[in-house]
Parts: sequence; C-alpha cells; structure tokens
Amino acid sequence: MAAKTDNTMNLLDLQFTGLENEQQLILFTVGEEEYGLDVLRVQEIIRYTQPIKVPHAPAHVEGVIDFRGEVIPVLCLRDKFGLPVLENKELQVIIVVEANGKILGLTVDQVSDILNLPEEKIQETPEFSAREKTKYLKAVGKLGERLILLLDLDKIINLEDQDQIEEFIAEKEDELLAGEKIEEKTGEKAGLN
Repeated sequence: MAAKTDNTMNLLDLQFTGLENEQQLILFTVGEEEYGLDVLRVQEIIRYTQPIKVPHAPAHVEGVIDFRGEVIPVLCLRDKFGLPVLENKELQVIIVVEANGKILGLTVDQVSDILNLPEEKIQETPEFSAREKTKYLKAVGKLGERLILLLDLDKIINLEDQDQIEEFIAEKEDELLAGEKIEEKTGEKAGLN
C-alpha cells in the first residue's frame, strides 16, 4: 500500500496548461473563504516557516524569510483580511508570488487545488473596489455552487509597506540570512529538524 502523501506539495508537480479562454488558478483558503490567484503569478508553494520579525512593520507583515538566497517579506492574509491569526500554523503554507514587481510570500491556511476557470464564469468586481474588506478583490469566479474570490496581488501590499520592508531588508539582509542559518544549525543540534 502506498504511503499517504501531502496533497499541497503534489500540486507543485502539475503542468500548468490551460485553454486560451480560461484562467488557470491556484485555489486556497483563508478562514472560511476560498480564494484564487493566477498561476502565472505564483513562484512556488512552500511549507510554513516562521519568519524573522521586522521591527515596526505593519501587523499583517509576519516578517522575512530566506527564499532561495533572497530575503523576502511574508504577509499573513488572515491578519490582512481582519481574521484572527491561527496559533497552530502546522497546516498553513506560504505562497511565493510576484506583486508590484517584487517577490513576497503570502501565508494562507491551505492550498486546495489548481483549476482552469472559463472566462465566462469570471465576473469583474469594480463595485467592490472602494470598500475596505473587498478592495483586494479583482473578480469573482463561479463554478457550480462555488464562489471563488480572485485576488488582485498588486493591491495586497501597498507601496508604503513595501518601501518600509525593502529599507529594513537592505539594512539587515546579511544579518538576517546569517541569523536564520544559525537558528537552523541550533535546531539541528537540538534534534528539532
């Protein structure tokens, strides 16, 4: 009998192909809602790693992590959307994306699927854009009885937050990467990894 595998990581092995009149989306949950991101904006999906805190950063910025030798900020979508932050982050993942020309991580509760959604099933949401709780939405996808909220990545992180995080990273990048390596070695010696 084959061992049970982690479905989230298997999603990374899929080939991203779709028809011209469809959008290919990575689906994930935050709280009770299902969200979608254009698969072309996603760099990678990684297991949750505790970010290094950034002093004086906005509450939704969890901190920074080393992603393939580059320090990137990680945003908690639960906090960004006004939901309580989970204490047990074991099932959460970080979706590494490109937004506003920058690479960043988004902490989500769970990645559930990769889906091709026909363009005619996607409804733009301009009437929502001014409201605080819906200003990050680009559209809503309808699939049978399911509604999938499609995020506008470029609105997730505002330019002021981005400038503040970049400033901190530029000042502390070497220190952060060295500190993370020290923590990893300490964890290995303690038998935590």
